[in-house]
Amino acid sequence: MSNLVGRGMICRLYSQSQTSRKISACCNGNSVLLKHPIPPTNTIISTSTTRGYVRSKSTSKATATTTTSSTTDAVGKIFFPSLCLLTFGLGSWQTKRYFEKVDMVKKREDDLELDPLSSFSDWQLLQKNNSKDTDTTTDAKSKSYRRVNLQGKYQHDKQILIGPRGPPPGALAESGPNSGRSGGGMSSSTQGYWVITPLVIITDDKNGSKSSTANTTKTKREWLGRLVKRTTNRSIKRKEYTTKPAPQEETIVWVNRGWIPRHYINKSNQIVTSWDEPNDIVQLVAMESNTETPGTYSPPSRLDTTNQSVNDIDNSPSVDKLLWMDRTAMEEITCTPSDVHPPLFVEINTDDKEETVQQQFPVKPTREFVGEFKIPPSVHVGYAITWYGLSGAGMIMTRKLLTKGR
Repeated sequence: MSNLVGRGMICRLYSQSQTSRKISACCNGNSVLLKHPIPPTNTIISTSTTRGYVRSKSTSKATATTTTSSTTDAVGKIFFPSLCLLTFGLGSWQTKRYFEKVDMVKKREDDLELDPLSSFSDWQLLQKNNSKDTDTTTDAKSKSYRRVNLQGKYQHDKQILIGPRGPPPGALAESGPNSGRSGGGMSSSTQGYWVITPLVIITDDKNGSKSSTANTTKTKREWLGRLVKRTTNRSIKRKEYTTKPAPQEETIVWVNRGWIPRHYINKSNQIVTSWDEPNDIVQLVAMESNTETPGTYSPPSRLDTTNQSVNDIDNSPSVDKLLWMDRTAMEEITCTPSDVHPPLFVEINTDDKEETVQQQFPVKPTREFVGEFKIPPSVHVGYAITWYGLSGAGMIMTRKLLTKGR
């Protein structure tokens, strides 16, 4: 047994030695022909590891690029349709505003063609009827452009200047830079101020009031006669006859009397050149107007003008000035009670153009231009076309994005 094991071991060693000799002889004989020698085992492992790392890195980059591209496509697919809807909605809103403005222009023209109301009380009655008839608060239905005859006395010591503003349309010139076609806003024409003056309303219904008082007195006497027959108390009769109606409070409105040039006032709000200020009872034709509402970035209505300059005129009267028609500031300047909100009217020029060759300040707008809108219906048409055009372009871009140019 031991001999057999020994022979097996010797055979194995002999075979391994023969194999190693063949490999070495083969390598020695062809060593010159081997251009690329076999690298060591550790080198082969490291190279394969590097190639695997490079492949994994490129794969991760491709995955990240694909993810970014898909995210961009998703954002684009959400952004462009939303942009199309937004611009289409703005175009529809401008279209709605166009039809509303057409109705307002038509209502203004129809109201101006009517005869003026005879008194301020008739105008108040018209306002009550309009407030009852209208369910909505749109300007086309609630705003009245009816002219009214006002009679009263101005309070020039409480007048206010609003500006700088351009002149009324057609007041200084029919065309050109002084035509004032800006509708009262800032323009290249000559700048100035609107003159707002409180007017104490005076009613001239003497005949009507007398007849009304006589009827009331007659009714009281008949009632007292019946009461005297039934009772002997004479004090009641004396008490009824001595009762007097309570005095009525003054009715005050604000009137935009017109426009004056800017050089009539110096930097300290002192009057350099005076304008027409009637002190007697006046009769005028006016139309209802509105105060202004400030925007988000509008400056305050009041400016600090306490600093006096060297060239100021001594003992010259001064006047309050506002940048825009701030109702709160106007009520404070005119000392209006907190529970009273005077309406604002615009005085209309009723003279013929042939008689007004020499302008008298303040100049007033005529019936053709009073209450004119700053934004006409044609401007809304331009806005609507612009928004609809942007919406159409956005739809084309969205289609190309979704179909990838197909």
